[in-house]
Amino acid sequence: MSEIDTIFSWNPENSEWEKATDFPIPNRAMNFGDGIFETLVFDGSKIRFFDFHRDRLFGGIEVLKMDAEGTVFLRLEKWLLNNFGGKKLRVRLNIFRAGSGKYTPEIDLTHQTLHVQDLTFPPKVKRTSSFSEGVALFPYPWSRFKTLNSLPYVMAAKERIERDLDELILLDYSGKVAEASAATIFWRKGKKVFTPALTCGGIDGIGRRAILTKIPRLINEGVFSPNDLLRADQVWVSNVTGISYLEKVDSLEFSTEEWEPLSGIFE
Repeated sequence: MSEIDTIFSWNPENSEWEKATDFPIPNRAMNFGDGIFETLVFDGSKIRFFDFHRDRLFGGIEVLKMDAEGTVFLRLEKWLLNNFGGKKLRVRLNIFRAGSGKYTPEIDLTHQTLHVQDLTFPPKVKRTSSFSEGVALFPYPWSRFKTLNSLPYVMAAKERIERDLDELILLDYSGKVAEASAATIFWRKGKKVFTPALTCGGIDGIGRRAILTKIPRLINEGVFSPNDLLRADQVWVSNVTGISYLEKVDSLEFSTEEWEPLSGIFE
């Protein structure tokens, strides 16, 4: 691992992040996916959308009934500045329940790890996309959070590669549009913007919240069919790293010209 492709583990005994080359096995992250994570953008001086990440992280901790005491997210930005100031990074923060046991947790304290990488940006345009044929999402109380049980998105990525697509659109169990394979999906008809409600099983994405905050009066959240999306003028996907416009969904083409109301959100 290079200097900025490094895994750190939080040591509560000395209150320090330490480089980690291994981790105790078994653990509940590996055995059960019993935890959550946040993918952060550090722009060299601060964590982008810090408040959005904080709200989602602690909301997930509460829903999964883990102990929030000792969570170091609120001090993470200062640590990144001291150790990686001036560098643009993609930072993944994992928080998972400590102990081992079987399905029943032994304790609710947590382990925390960081994976620090160079920041890369999504393409401005994704040329090809289609609806998933093998993955459907189901709404649960924890669906809106980024849990370590991410098998639907792993399988969606496999399907996308096998079908030689740039993006895959996921539906919920009833056939309604839910989200993209690793991002929230939006579409625009005239000046009206549409995005699936979280009741369809998608994640409450940071890019989603940023766009809803920027243009709240233009957005309609709801339950939509694939045909609703296919009648759009423009379709895009977004996560914390930015926006990608979809040029084609199946054989239908859409505008990929940057839509002015979205400009500046991810800068």
